Parts: sequence; C-alpha cells; structure tokens
Amino acid sequence: MKSKHRVVIVGAGPAGSVCGYLLKKAGIECVIVDFATFPRDKICGGGLTPKAYALLQELEPRLRYKYQGVNRFRLMMDGKTLCVVNLDKELRMVQRKDFDYKLLKQYLEAGGETIKDSFSSFEELDNGGIDVTLASGRHLLCDYLVAADGSNSRVRRQLPGKNSGNTLWMEQYVAKSTNEFVFEFSNSYKKGYFFSFPGMEHDAIGMGGFYSSPKEIRNQLDSNTIRTSDRNQGGRLVGANISIDTVDSGKDNVLLIGDAGGFANKLTYEGLYYAIATARNACNAIVEGKIFAVANRHMFRRKRKEIFIANLCYSRLGLWLCKLAAHSPYIIKKAFEKYY
Repeated sequence: MKSKHRVVIVGAGPAGSVCGYLLKKAGIECVIVDFATFPRDKICGGGLTPKAYALLQELEPRLRYKYQGVNRFRLMMDGKTLCVVNLDKELRMVQRKDFDYKLLKQYLEAGGETIKDSFSSFEELDNGGIDVTLASGRHLLCDYLVAADGSNSRVRRQLPGKNSGNTLWMEQYVAKSTNEFVFEFSNSYKKGYFFSFPGMEHDAIGMGGFYSSPKEIRNQLDSNTIRTSDRNQGGRLVGANISIDTVDSGKDNVLLIGDAGGFANKLTYEGLYYAIATARNACNAIVEGKIFAVANRHMFRRKRKEIFIANLCYSRLGLWLCKLAAHSPYIIKKAFEKYY
C-alpha cells in the first residue's frame, strides 16, 4: 500500500506538531507518523523559557495551555547554596502530557492527518522523492521527510556518519515542596548537574550528563542524604538520552529538527525552544524552497557557540569562575536569562 504526501513528519512531539501545524497553515499537505497514543507521558522537566513561550505565542496565537509560573532559581555547588536569583520573566512549568497533546490538537484542528505507526526506513527515489517504509509495511511517498523523533531518531540513524553520542538524564517525581528551580554543579559530575524543578502537581528531581549507565546516576543521587530522602517519597526514576552533537542530514529533502537534529541547549540541555524554532525553520525551508541548512543557519551557529561555552563552564576553571561570579547574583541572573 502506497500513498503520496508532500511532507512526511516522523514524531508528534512539539517539534513535529508545530512543524505540521505551520505547514498546514501555509497550505502544504503533510502527515505525521507516530506510534504513541496521545495524550502520552513524556520524560522532561517541562520548562518553557521566556523565548520559548514568546515564539510559541507568535506562531500559534490561539494556543492556550496550563502552566505554573516560576520566577526564582537557586544555584548550588557541592551541596552549598551560592546564590538565589529572582528573574524578571517567569519560566512556565507545563505538564508535558497535556502540553504536547494541545500542540497536536492544534495541528489536527488545522486539518492535519496522523498515522499511528512507526518509521522503519526510507529510500531515495530516482525522481528526487522519498519512499518511507513504516513498521506495518505501509509505504509513504513524499517530497520531504522531516525527522522529529527525538534523540534516538530512527531517521538519523539511517544516515551514514550522522549518529552522535548521548548524554543521559534521569528524573523522578516527588511531592511538591518548592516554587524555585534548583541547579547544583560539582566537579564530580560529568558535564551535567543536579536539578529540582517545581511542577504543577509534583516536583521533579534528577540529574544528568556524560554518564555511561543509569546506575552511575543512581549512585550520585544516593550519595546525598537529602536527595535520598526526596527519592524515598515515591516515584520511579526514569530516564532519557539527549544528543550531544548537532547534525545536518546532508540531504536537501531530509530535515532533522528538535532533538532528532541534536538542537538542545549544549549548556543546560533545555530543548523546547529549539524544537519550536527548528520546526519553524523547517517549515520556512519547505514553503520557500530553501535548503534547510540555510534556513536554519543561525541555529547551527548558535549550537557551535554553545558547545564552546559548555566546555568552558563544565571545566574546573569554569566551575571556579561560576563560584566566583555567584558573589554578584546580577551576573548569574544575566547569564541564566541568556543561556537557559
């Protein structure tokens, strides 16, 4: 069975749903493929930064979603508070299960189509098109294939030389106890940090970075009695990978967006803004007939800068400078607002 589509999007998360919605609004026929049944749970702190919700408001002005505003964060190092900062603009904490479903419904209400199936492989055709094979055996013929299927993207894995390593992040829901973000850094962490994020119904605690196994992170969490106490409040420790490298497919009609392209922030690993922004850029590339590497060039440049900054900040020198800068919360506040 074969059906023809202008654009096939793999993944119905924020990147895929926003891209599909914008394509439909622009009059471009498309279909989203995802095996999950929505609303579905998603492992993620669920924070929308000011630039993320400002962009979302610009792209989808009719979208309404529930959130909890948070204006304060605590910076810690090796168990000690360095400073507490009050932000001028709130960060919005959403329930990803509900938020992602809202985005998908916007796409469906715009006339979008979905297929409940999994991506298996794709083949480039002599006429310049793409033949996408799904797990069910169904074939989708398209002009563009957009990969929005996360850090473990099956589309990216089919591209020679485009796979990258991952950072491992694990979190657990605990009872609500705070209305501030907590970030704790340490020389004993591998380019990552411990976090505590306030949610609408519960808080999320966890950590991540360059760890080879969940056991390493569990050992780090267990090494602190306060975190052990938090974990004993219940909830299962769950995890997800985030791609280290940002990659381009190298093909004009195969576009990697969001985590599938490795666009998460290289310092904080926040990904919602970049999912939304690269979805917009992918839509612009398709509508205007541009190469995605050109339409998305400022994002590629930003990722290169972030890698340099992250390598500095997670070094012993960088952590020492961070500790020194914490004597002036204003500096920490400006850095947080710029890079989170």
